[in-house]
Amino acid sequence: MFKAVLVGGPVAIDDQDRIRRTDSLHEAIKYHRYGGYEHFRHSGAFVWLDGEQTAVFEWTARTAVAE
Repeated sequence: MFKAVLVGGPVAIDDQDRIRRTDSLHEAIKYHRYGGYEHFRHSGAFVWLDGEQTAVFEWTARTAVAE
């Protein structure tokens, strides 16, 4: 399990919501927000956050929820 930080995308995403856990650095993290998903992908970078190495996931796109 990897600790991840979501960077970029809507400024309305709270700081505490930007910290996630993920099983894979190769899969996008999807953040559900206002009838759609914000997509974040691992940039290849890592930062130290609260004493833990954290993968940086950058915003790439927004998609609507399929009906």
